Amino acid sequence: MLKDPLPRAAGGSVGPRSYRRRVVAALRWAVTDGPDGASAVELPADAAAARRLAEQARGGLWCARAAGGCGGRLVVGGTPPALRHTGDDPCAFRRRPAAAGPAYDHLRYRAPLVSWLTGQGHRPRVLRVPDVGGHPGLRLVVEASGAVLEVQLAPLDDTAWRARDDRARRSARSVTWLYGPDADAAAATEASVRGAALSLRRHDRGLLLGVRGAGDAVRWVRPSACRLTADGVTAPGLADARAAHARHAAERQEAARRAARRTERARPVVAEELPLWPLASTA
Repeated sequence: MLKDPLPRAAGGSVGPRSYRRRVVAALRWAVTDGPDGASAVELPADAAAARRLAEQARGGLWCARAAGGCGGRLVVGGTPPALRHTGDDPCAFRRRPAAAGPAYDHLRYRAPLVSWLTGQGHRPRVLRVPDVGGHPGLRLVVEASGAVLEVQLAPLDDTAWRARDDRARRSARSVTWLYGPDADAAAATEASVRGAALSLRRHDRGLLLGVRGAGDAVRWVRPSACRLTADGVTAPGLADARAAHARHAAERQEAARRAARRTERARPVVAEELPLWPLASTA
């Protein structure tokens, strides 16, 4: 079993370096496959490494439209190194470069997820799911099998999760949620409802999938150990966790029924008082 790929913060919480807490003074994100591309890269803070990245990006560095950028060309410059636009087109990342981190995040999950699915013979259609906080997710639709993968990267409260899950299940044969670090609370919601949930983390240049049980313990595995079937994603330990949850739920229901029967039997029996009728006269 693989270990959790993320550092454990104070108080025991698990998560990546938060984009919101990190102070970013300049644009550090781009794509290398054109303005409409999805091959996202983060500019290294080291000047020599930043130059190597620029040299290796044969197609150039671009402000990704898929991340909400302008589609303009970017170049590396300055000390410390940063990305800057070469044109004058208006761009949200000129005013708020720190917003590029969460805006590009879904692109870093997209390529390895698509590769994992196409390696199984699937042909996924990839949709960007907007988020009001600027941290979009992904929806991967495999129409041949009626399967949908919801990649949730931003926080999602219990009510919103249930509403989206209900909507998705009305039109798909199977719906599987994959939760990024910032969506751990939503993962806990699904685990409490269904006995297990699937967490998703970047690891080196690939991904790890984590099977999270109702007790919040996570077992991390490589995507090669998982498959997408017509009934959803299979992963080592996932079916066992759901079966254990269903068994415990059935045991709790049976215990509640037994307690109700004991309570009913313990109630005192009240004799029914019959009306007194006058005896018939024999005279």
